[in-house]
Amino acid sequence: MNGAEQHTGTQGQDHGQDGGGAAWRYLLDEGTDPAGRVPVHAVQGSWPPGADAAYRPHPRHGRPLADPVPADAPSPGLPPLGAGRRPAGRALLAWLEDARGPRLCRVAGSSGSGRTHLLTWLAAACPPDHPRPGRRVHALLDVEGLTVRSAATRLADLLGLTAGTPADLLEALQDGTPRTVVVTDLDRAGGPGLPGTPERVAAELLAPLLSVPWLLLVVEAAHGPAADLLTAAAPGGAVLDLDQPQWTDPAQYAAWCARLTGHQVDPATTHPSPGLAQLAARTPGAVLDPARTPAERATALADTWWTALPEAERGALTALSTADGPLSTELWATLPGAGGEQVVKSAADLLPPPPMADRWRLRPDEVAHRVAADRPPVDHGAMMWEVAGGIPVRADGGPDLAGSDPERLALLLRHASAADPATPMLDELDLLLHAEPATVTAAFQRAEDAGAPATALAEAWRLAAPDRDALARPADRAAVLHAWLTGRDDQSAAHCAHLAAARWHTVWNRPAAGPCMTALGVGPTAGSLLLADGTALGLADPATGEIVDTTVELTERHSHSLAAAPFGGALLLDASGVLRPLTADGAGGAPPGALDALGPCTAVAGHHDALVLGHPDGSTSHRTLSTGVTHRPGTPLHDGPVTALGVTDADGGTLVVSGGEDGRVWTWMPGRPPLPAPVDRRPHPVTATALGATPAGLLLAAAWSDGLLRLRRWGERHRGADIRLGAPVRSLAVTPDGLVVVALPEAVLALTLVG
Repeated sequence: MNGAEQHTGTQGQDHGQDGGGAAWRYLLDEGTDPAGRVPVHAVQGSWPPGADAAYRPHPRHGRPLADPVPADAPSPGLPPLGAGRRPAGRALLAWLEDARGPRLCRVAGSSGSGRTHLLTWLAAACPPDHPRPGRRVHALLDVEGLTVRSAATRLADLLGLTAGTPADLLEALQDGTPRTVVVTDLDRAGGPGLPGTPERVAAELLAPLLSVPWLLLVVEAAHGPAADLLTAAAPGGAVLDLDQPQWTDPAQYAAWCARLTGHQVDPATTHPSPGLAQLAARTPGAVLDPARTPAERATALADTWWTALPEAERGALTALSTADGPLSTELWATLPGAGGEQVVKSAADLLPPPPMADRWRLRPDEVAHRVAADRPPVDHGAMMWEVAGGIPVRADGGPDLAGSDPERLALLLRHASAADPATPMLDELDLLLHAEPATVTAAFQRAEDAGAPATALAEAWRLAAPDRDALARPADRAAVLHAWLTGRDDQSAAHCAHLAAARWHTVWNRPAAGPCMTALGVGPTAGSLLLADGTALGLADPATGEIVDTTVELTERHSHSLAAAPFGGALLLDASGVLRPLTADGAGGAPPGALDALGPCTAVAGHHDALVLGHPDGSTSHRTLSTGVTHRPGTPLHDGPVTALGVTDADGGTLVVSGGEDGRVWTWMPGRPPLPAPVDRRPHPVTATALGATPAGLLLAAAWSDGLLRLRRWGERHRGADIRLGAPVRSLAVTPDGLVVVALPEAVLALTLVG
């Protein structure tokens, strides 16, 4: 592999790629090579994208990460890697463990060279919990058919984060956790219906990711425009080109070829391409010139293969070529001209095996090009109706979308979108709920690219970010779409709520101009809701979310948290741990010395005449401002910084809830010992907490970095609701009427439990 990565910037100064304006910039310790892999503890701080972005000190600076696994722990064996690819596998492992190597490795090669297989092997050989820290892959993302948005959403999901946009994902990755991400099939992003998507994914998602000093990226991309964009972002990135013979052991490759079933394969004429050998084993009389490139040999072989095919199998493979994406054999057999189940089975035997079980497409690419050359142009409108004919019918004569195969609905939508990017099918809510989500996202992207006006459903789908494993069930997608359709299309929102039958529903939804924060008013603002959207701090009616008064304009768009101030106005906590009072007159309103000597803070909440503070060492404290008396649990409740706080009146005293970077949620009362165990814990940092006394009793809300929002009434261990809204939850508030107000990057929502 080649090269050493280069970046703009110098030691001790900010660095990072432009990335279309989406990259972060970092301040590094003196002596740190900005062109290489930067240890987390060597990053002093960062600047988010944007000219007005405020500097953020890095909380892990000077604190080397301690790996809990002993250095002498036994290393698990490697899974088998066939087709003589051991040299390539060893090269990837060496790159992973090279602390001085580049942060990008691109795996190149012609179609059929085994790029996807190699990277799938790498992910299997290097699980996230591998005893050797240098051999850990934290996410394997297949971007075939995905858009920029769906790729960002899925990658966040795989990493235990939540994001609906690349910007959200970049924000979430600033936690200082070293990660290695493997991306396959970049050249198939978007599918045939969205040309140019590989370049967009490279420019808008992957290039900005390369600015994160502690992130390693392995990307499968052939030489071309998308690869060029990655090279521009990381000029010295390593390249592993599988068309180069040194990455395939000839003897092992020959032994692997000898085990292929079908026609005899001459390994000397197909080396080093496994896909070429697999196609040759299915082609009688194949004669190849080893002096030509693998792509040239594949083109010649595809001609021979196609000429030798029986007419029925040709029809089946031509039908497969119209699908614009992988298909199961069951759906393939129903396509016009496919010839039925037996013919499709015979045709499948004439193709190299698919990377995923029973998801067929023509491969290598030269085979797809050869079949398409003999095929008349696809009539997508006619295909749409042919595919629709396979949808079951309800007793009332309507289409039974709930009883249909999601793959069929996705194929229907692909053809409808190809025939008309603004197809009315994008308004068919039940179709979108039951089709494969990635296809729906791509269809909305196609409509957007064609200039079609954005609909309420398109906007709700974007915000819900349903391309996640947690929303695999249509009912789960209906629940989150209900939240985002509220206030945009109340009739569709009600329909989604009925289909979801969830234990919660949305009462109001207020879109915002920037990242949102919320807090329940105290003291002079009691009875109101504080809302900050990055441009202004306002007082809102908790029942409706309507702003009743704008107290002060905001200039800092990236504050860490918001709390109502007992002395009036609000407190903003910035990334450096400084509390800043906000009031309409700018005077601050705090009693003299009230904010002095508080120490570094990582979270804050206001309550009556008191402030509750969280600290970097995991401790929490309750300080009465009028007396200066401070209460704190005897020992820190959290391992690592406190990340969220909430407070309310309960049982004749004050009840505090805290969440931490350790994923735990604790409750305690000033002057009383804390409970013997946390009330909740998950393997992700807590991003927000709140609790409040409601007519139905105490209600506890907590959110984690993977996007889960959990609502529980006090004492109900197995009831309540687990909710995923598709965006990171930044702050929470519980109103006396039992509403849970949720602040997200682009909106504030009010939810309530049902029953």
